[in-house]
Formats: sequence, C-alpha cells, structure tokens
Amino acid sequence: MGALHLSHDVIDAQLVDRQQEKIGRIDELLLELEDGQPPRVATIVIGGVARARRVGRWMLALHRAVHALFGHREEQESRVPFDAVRRIADTIELDVEGDALASMRLERWLATHIVLRIPGGSGERK
Repeated sequence: MGALHLSHDVIDAQLVDRQQEKIGRIDELLLELEDGQPPRVATIVIGGVARARRVGRWMLALHRAVHALFGHREEQESRVPFDAVRRIADTIELDVEGDALASMRLERWLATHIVLRIPGGSGERK
C-alpha cells in the first residue's frame, strides 16, 4: 500500500468488527506525540461528541441540548486503540466485538426506534 492520507482515506471510513459487521465510521483520530518521534495514530474515536463535531455546529448544539434535556448520561463514544486495526481496504477492519462498543448503543436505539419506522427502513423488499 502506498501513502495513507488520514483526512482522505481514514476519517469517515466504514469500520467493521471481527465478524465483518458494520460498527460505524471513524469520527476522530487521536495522535500520540513523543519527543524525537513522528506523530503516531494512537486511538480511533467513534460516535458521541466526536461525531457531532465532525457533522457541524448545528449537530454539536443538538448533541448538547439532548444531553442537557435528558440529564448527563454516559457518553455514547467508543475509543479503540489503533493497534486493533487488522486491515485497511475499502473498509477498516478492527479486532473488536462491535456489540461491546458504547457507540453501538445509540446505533441500535436509532435502528429500533427511528429507522425501522421509516417506510422501507426494515430492508424488506416487496
């Protein structure tokens, strides 16, 4: 593989877990800085306020309003060590159990309460 451009090839890339199930997209990358060494990608951030920041100011404001309205609940953000990356191709495969990620709780809630109520949202064909 040639050069990997973080902003083009990695941010917003589709993630799959070890069972090849979609688990979201990369919303932020955290870099590790050490004296005398080049920056190194240390952590992948999925969901939560990172997603809201990436989408835009309106989503960040909505995120904050929902948290204020419903009280401070645990953040629906997952942080995965970059060492968990198994493969980078058309998707990025992580050596994680997708169902165990905090960011998947929101995804499951949205699928059950919102997406399935949209005509055609169940994936069934007529």
